[in-house]
Amino acid sequence: MAERFETSRLALREALRALEQEGMISIKRGHNGGAFVADFDSALRALLNSLNTVVKLGQAKSSHLSEVRTILEPEITMLATLRATADDLSGIEAVVVAQEEELRNGELSRKLDMDFHRQLAAAAHNPILDIVVNAVNESIRDVISRSKRTDEMRTRVVGYHRSIFEAVRIRDAVQARSVMTEHVEDVQCHLESAGRD
Repeated sequence: MAERFETSRLALREALRALEQEGMISIKRGHNGGAFVADFDSALRALLNSLNTVVKLGQAKSSHLSEVRTILEPEITMLATLRATADDLSGIEAVVVAQEEELRNGELSRKLDMDFHRQLAAAAHNPILDIVVNAVNESIRDVISRSKRTDEMRTRVVGYHRSIFEAVRIRDAVQARSVMTEHVEDVQCHLESAGRD
């Protein structure tokens, strides 16, 4: 590569390190080593690290992350309504059914909540939106995890997820978008009230 780009090996090494730090490539050492274009997980991790740094430095609050969710998630849900495959619908429904079962048993895991939003983002079939919304949701996860969820809040979350899924299933993009907007705003109100307690 150094010969091809007419540069020194040192300059090339520094450029590759910079690309690795940005999450654009991964460098593997050893017999089968080399520089490889980053996969989805690497790209998500790089964006997540950047967002987490901004949050930790106090330059962003959960309300900022929620604002981004309020902009992105309804649009992603609308795209999922238009683009979801039969497999996508089965995956989303499986998460909703599992959440309903947990709710009946008096529990509700944060993992299934995140899975619902991941599945929906994947069903939009836009890898950029998928990476961005997953990074935002991962960044706000700690704030959500620290908040106390009442039985009423858990019931509302599962109800929203069921309503969103049903709208996506019947391809009602307007309804799916509307319910997702209400859901994200409801979660943000819950976080704000929990922060005041």
